[in-house]
Amino acid sequence: MSYPQIPLSHYLVVALLLVAAGCSSSTSTSTNNGQTTVTMQSQLTTSDVSRMATVKGATPSGVLFDSLVVTQALVFVKDVKLHSDVDDTTKDDHDATVKTGPFVIVFDSSGTHVVTTATIPSGTYDRVKFEIHKPDKNNTDDAAVLASYPQLQVGNQTYSVYIYGYTVRAGLRTAFMVHSSASRNGMFRFQDHDFTDRDNVQFVSNGSMTLNFQLDPRVIFHLLGGITGTVFDPNDATHQNDIDNHVLVAIRILAY
Repeated sequence: MSYPQIPLSHYLVVALLLVAAGCSSSTSTSTNNGQTTVTMQSQLTTSDVSRMATVKGATPSGVLFDSLVVTQALVFVKDVKLHSDVDDTTKDDHDATVKTGPFVIVFDSSGTHVVTTATIPSGTYDRVKFEIHKPDKNNTDDAAVLASYPQLQVGNQTYSVYIYGYTVRAGLRTAFMVHSSASRNGMFRFQDHDFTDRDNVQFVSNGSMTLNFQLDPRVIFHLLGGITGTVFDPNDATHQNDIDNHVLVAIRILAY
């Protein structure tokens, strides 16, 4: 299975999705001899997607609100792994599992959440792989996670992503919620705080690292999948494909 190379212009960084759900497992932390302690966190980079200018003609056609605010996003994922390539070969030098099994990463306006803490072999890593997964209600592990996050199931339909927020027009708030049932495999290169690609990150023996999974909702609700430009109405069903495709692009992972 191939993994998409996500460009810097789409603001992917490696920083993770938090709040794990039941039935998930993580690497044992009982010993740290010769290993690195890794803390996975999740963070919503901003709640404010767009504040429209008030000048005539500034509001995109069909958008009847002044601003859009996201307060929570849930992303159902599986198996977070670190990988590394030796510069002069085409195969993995080594890899390490940070978290396995299905779980939900929670991004919300309350701040940063800790997803899990694990120990992995020390070494040099350059990317993270994981799957945004549409849960199967007939799968025991998936069903156990869904029981804790009913927002990801409506009737017999399950969803990989749930986003909640509100629009504002003339001071009046109107709530919205959107879902995605798309599954996506993602491969993310590490980036630094200035959105610059990093060739690799050294995980030092007996040291500690943080993987900060960030979700930027501006990328989801702008037509071109960036942080600026024309915003669309989340209640407009014709933009479901944009939401499905933009969620993976909106994730970035920082390592520090």
